[in-house]
Amino acid sequence: SHDNGELATLDCQTYSCQDCDIVFQSKPGLYNHIKSKHKVIRYPCLQCDYQATQQHHLKRHQQSKHEGVKYACNQCDYQAWDRSKLRTHQQSKHEGIRYSCNECEYEATEQRYLSKHQKTKHNV
Repeated sequence: SHDNGELATLDCQTYSCQDCDIVFQSKPGLYNHIKSKHKVIRYPCLQCDYQATQQHHLKRHQQSKHEGVKYACNQCDYQAWDRSKLRTHQQSKHEGIRYSCNECEYEATEQRYLSKHQKTKHNV
């Protein structure tokens, strides 16, 4: 017989989009996906033609494109419009962080590039 506590920790709940089969780890992730991709709710920028699918995307657009908010790298001339983009830049360009493929010799500077590589080259 199995210990019920052990089963509960192994059971990871996922939430699938019924329209396009994308899987999410949380209900809010699925909800935001459906709202932005299938219900076509748009948040228009009042200063240009940009339309966001989520309100925080519109805010980030307005800050970076119209309010001049930038995050400057302290080691080179790179400027990001988002704090997390600056951190990714610093890790890959200045800290030498690499993501290695466990199937071949490929190394990526960002996790998303490794994921794309593994999907296209190794069907992972």
